[in-house]
Amino acid sequence: MSKKEMEPSTPESRAEKLAHKQMLRKAFSSTFIKAFSICLAILLIYSVGYMALVKPAVQKGEADASNNAVSSNVVQNNQGNTATDSNPAGDDSTPPPAVTELTASSSQAEILGYFNNSINNVKKSAKQVTLIREENSSAGGIEGNLPSSLTGMADDLIKKNMGAKDLSTLDPAAVNATTTEQKNAMFPVENESYSSQLTEADIDAATFTESDGKYTITIKIKEDAPSASTAHGQGHVGKAMSVIMPSIVTDNAGPAKSIIKNVQTGHKDASIVVVVDKATGNVLSAKYHFVWTLSLEALGMKLSIPFGLDKEFNIAW
Repeated sequence: MSKKEMEPSTPESRAEKLAHKQMLRKAFSSTFIKAFSICLAILLIYSVGYMALVKPAVQKGEADASNNAVSSNVVQNNQGNTATDSNPAGDDSTPPPAVTELTASSSQAEILGYFNNSINNVKKSAKQVTLIREENSSAGGIEGNLPSSLTGMADDLIKKNMGAKDLSTLDPAAVNATTTEQKNAMFPVENESYSSQLTEADIDAATFTESDGKYTITIKIKEDAPSASTAHGQGHVGKAMSVIMPSIVTDNAGPAKSIIKNVQTGHKDASIVVVVDKATGNVLSAKYHFVWTLSLEALGMKLSIPFGLDKEFNIAW
């Protein structure tokens, strides 16, 4: 049809065309925003999974990329200020008694006191600390208001990233620590000069067995609910283990950093098992386990994801 033969424009035809354009615009906008939100949600899940399970965490107090020195005699409190390591938790709990030998009549407080003394001597005096195992595990499915299709995708992503870490990919000093600085950096509590500030108020149980001139001591630590203030020396688990702090999540969330908020981490089922030479009081091996929960909000969705973390060390004197 030539221009001369085109139907003349009328108010009715113009109104019809406008209505059609508005309908198309509305349909596109609705579809695009929904697709965009799903893409961001997938990106968030991937970033969090990568941060938590693949990329090594960067704890507060660790040297930065320029290899600046780290002070080994301070710990971070909830406000990010420093405090001496004599009382990093800032509480009035009475330290357990120091004993040099365990017997069948040893109290829980005495077992804990013996453990504290032995484990704190590792960073000070051990010749070498060797990381022999580090493994991530799934501790349950994702909870929250994430669409079921994304929940399945997220669960699959997490499962694919489970398993033992390839220690050969780590810096040698993060696997075999010999200097005080290296031991402070890699042995719990990471990047602190102490290994335990536990009091009896922080534990559920402290037990031991004796065999072949060695003590096997098991410490079970009380749970810490998810919090935005999780830090070394705080709560219960943070007094003796390298807890996952919220800043670790945000610092390693990649492109998802700008869309996540209200990040909290909690720790439960925490236990430490050490084998100690009875004659010397030296720790020969140590196993650490806890389940940490990541909670956050993004794009109107709330997520809670539990992960298990295990680390094992051998200590030479």
